[in-house]
Amino acid sequence: MPTALSRLARVIPAAVLLSTATGSVFAAEEGGRRIEEVIVTAERKEASVQDTSISITAFTDQFLDDFGIRNQEDLQNFVPATTIQPYDATIRGVGRNFRALGGDPGVSTYMNGVYSEDLLTATAATFWDVERIEVLRGPQGTLYGRNAVGGAINILYKEPTEEFEGAVKGILGNFDTQEIYGAVSGPLVPGKLYGRATIADRNRDGTIEDIGGGPDLDSLGTDATSLQLKYTPTDYLEFNARHNWMKTDRVFGGADAAGLVMLNENGVNSRYTDSLVPGHRRIDTANTAQANYLQSTFYDTSRPITVYNDPVTGAPVNTQPVRAGVDYGDFDGFPVYTSSLDGFGVSTAETLAEYNDCVFPGSISGDDVCGATNGHNWEEFEQEGTQFTASWDVNEDLQLKYIFGLSDLSYERIADDDRTASQVFDRQYYVNHEATYMSHELQAFWDITDTVSVTSGIFFYDAQINQRGDYYTSLGTGRMTQAFPVGFLPPSAFPQVTLFSARNSCTNSATPAPTCERNYAVNNTAEDLGTGFIPGATRNDNLQLSNWGGDDGSNDGMNVIHGPNTVGSDLLYATKTERDAFAFYTQGVWDINEAFTLTLGIRYAEDKVTAEENLWRYTESTLGGAIPTAGIGAFNASFGGIVPDGNGGYTPVQDLYVNGGVPIALSVYRPFKRTDDKITWRANLDWNINDSAMMYYSVTTGYRSGGYNLVFFSNTPTYEPEELVAYEIGYKTQWLDDTLQVNGSFYYYDYSHIHTTASEVTSLGGITTSVLAAPGADIYGIEGEITWLATDRITLGGNFSWTPSEYSEDFFIKDPSSFERPESIFEGQDELTTNVKGNKVLQVPEGKATAWASYAMPLAGGASLELFGTYSWISEVYYSAFEAEAEKADAYDRVDLRATYTSGGGNWIVSGFVNNVFDDVGLLQVLTDGEQEQFAHSGTTTVPRLYGVEFTYMMGNY
Repeated sequence: MPTALSRLARVIPAAVLLSTATGSVFAAEEGGRRIEEVIVTAERKEASVQDTSISITAFTDQFLDDFGIRNQEDLQNFVPATTIQPYDATIRGVGRNFRALGGDPGVSTYMNGVYSEDLLTATAATFWDVERIEVLRGPQGTLYGRNAVGGAINILYKEPTEEFEGAVKGILGNFDTQEIYGAVSGPLVPGKLYGRATIADRNRDGTIEDIGGGPDLDSLGTDATSLQLKYTPTDYLEFNARHNWMKTDRVFGGADAAGLVMLNENGVNSRYTDSLVPGHRRIDTANTAQANYLQSTFYDTSRPITVYNDPVTGAPVNTQPVRAGVDYGDFDGFPVYTSSLDGFGVSTAETLAEYNDCVFPGSISGDDVCGATNGHNWEEFEQEGTQFTASWDVNEDLQLKYIFGLSDLSYERIADDDRTASQVFDRQYYVNHEATYMSHELQAFWDITDTVSVTSGIFFYDAQINQRGDYYTSLGTGRMTQAFPVGFLPPSAFPQVTLFSARNSCTNSATPAPTCERNYAVNNTAEDLGTGFIPGATRNDNLQLSNWGGDDGSNDGMNVIHGPNTVGSDLLYATKTERDAFAFYTQGVWDINEAFTLTLGIRYAEDKVTAEENLWRYTESTLGGAIPTAGIGAFNASFGGIVPDGNGGYTPVQDLYVNGGVPIALSVYRPFKRTDDKITWRANLDWNINDSAMMYYSVTTGYRSGGYNLVFFSNTPTYEPEELVAYEIGYKTQWLDDTLQVNGSFYYYDYSHIHTTASEVTSLGGITTSVLAAPGADIYGIEGEITWLATDRITLGGNFSWTPSEYSEDFFIKDPSSFERPESIFEGQDELTTNVKGNKVLQVPEGKATAWASYAMPLAGGASLELFGTYSWISEVYYSAFEAEAEKADAYDRVDLRATYTSGGGNWIVSGFVNNVFDDVGLLQVLTDGEQEQFAHSGTTTVPRLYGVEFTYMMGNY
């Protein structure tokens, strides 16, 4: 097996060749423009991009304005090897591929140097009045106080100014886009105290048509305000404080666990309507006697046969859909929502045609993109934060800096879980997420000699996160609102359990059971203890059971904390995470001579996490075999769940039939606690070839603490820390009299314990999505960025990245979204796993590229007109480790055009823009479901074509 150094040796000649070849292609005009230095704080103190031995893309305020970069979707096109999902980012294949509530992001986000655990906090308010955005690629293990195993994004806002300045911007566009921005800055006490205030109000209609009749999906509605103060009492002291308020209130458009645009269902490009309930049954084609109708093997000659091949033997298996109320189906009462779009068991051909027009298996046009819901989709995000820094220049050689951060946020959303507008069956998903983050960081910058300097810091971080969810019906009718007529316990002695019944059995007991201990579920797996819904069985989740009494809205115990009073809930959850983190880091830089500089750094980090999960849900049980699975039909007939149809068969009775047995309510609770610690380090050698070229060679280790699979009661409740060793060769060069800049890098990642989305059997039965630690992966990469001032009027630029990756060790996981082997037919498929070794790592586009150009034309009176164009492309991205075609986002590209007029005095700017000229819509996520939801694959989409005009008026020196 080749070593990491031998792998890097293969790319060194290519690095030198590329630098040399690119530098000899172009010729610069004499006396023309020069590329200006961009100052960044990537290594926690100011230095130019060209002198910083890190792969970094820095966006100045001018570049952000020139190209109209207002959100993360715009931003990702200009950063190599980077993708930004609705709420997370991935850099070089390292990020967070599932929103695990008990885990950390892999890419750290910073606002004025203050860590933000939520990317949305830093990006939802747009990039107005931002001085600079820095995107650092690769592990930042020694100078950043929080996990930055994949990289870091630092947003730095414009500071208060010594002289008055201000600006107002307005944007009008299609989809009724209306945005207004304002900023004002200046002295409050001349020479001592300065202030700055900004506002942003952004609104836009939805861009995804809702054929259910509700408001179009994925709208925009954000208000943001910030106030800043800068106080300089002496030449040696400086204090900066910024406080921001933000609120987003919009029609939700799709994200984690809630993709609203359908891509396929049951492996075909149409919605599924073959049955009222999920699942298939094995049939005997000779068993056609009507008297045998209640037998599960009965062959209904009026219905087609679906043939599956046994995944073990390869033998063909004849099947037909499970019949409502007649055949056993272990799917907790889930209906097939598309079977009843026009009435109970009725979906007309006309309605189905409309729904099937909203299934997008391949390329998507912005004019066509649509979804189907009951119209309750909503998202609200409120955040308030403080960033404070105090700097003290102790002397010429020593500076101390204190950084404080505080952020309080509340997030709520409602999404249509069934993705239909059916008025018979409906399932909505409500979630609220409340969090408080606080950090303290003390840094010291010490120039020991002219050639040796040290940066050290100590970091403390406290986070409290509470998330609650509620799956319910908005129709107010149905199986979930009423009590079931048959019970297995005396109702008076056993009232219906609620969300916290299981937890209360631990906290309210003088002698709590051993299962109440933290980490009991970690140390005692479901396989060890046994599973099943038999009262008294030994479990690891403090199971409490009761009859099903329905949820008519009268029992507060069946609503989530701080949530709405919903009816017909079938699943509630409440999770809590408390994190106490500490880190110490130090990094030294030694200028060995004029040509070489050595950087060595080390960081110690410790994370203490306390967590818990509570779950309440509806389920159907055979009571340990008391109701035989072959006798479900007889059971339903006994209480009127099915009635004879007059032709020897049976008809299900709406809201009464069951397929899995007696409805029961269950409540479970599991508490956890863990401590992770790790030492990471960095070694870097810079080679300053000349004033215009440098190369660096680095080995950096990265680390992300372990976490918990909260919400799902996963069979594997915890996952171990990630570790990464990154080997990188980078170069930064300027050519042709500083008119051509070529930067790039070559890297190899030895990645282990990768937090990977996978599926497994839950401790309650059934399949769920979890985060598991894949043993290992290899990620290779080549990336480059180019800027060329071709003439005094023409500027060209672009970036590219190539990032092949693969899981390098055996990793056997289950694929419950494989429609080729449904679990209703192959009951033992819990043991059927697939080895994904050799497959691509999740969410890593192998190729990515952007090219851009600007052309400036001087006009009379000192005015100017500048034209901008951008082309960006991203290759296909797999959202499952199985490289399944149905779970892949196809490659897509985007063309943006922009024209900007600047008045002679420079205070008026008018821009016209068209983003996504050809109206091609790509996928930011692909979400998968199992058989109980018809193997549906759904997605979150990019924005269709946007066009409009911008008006900006600037005052003072803005």
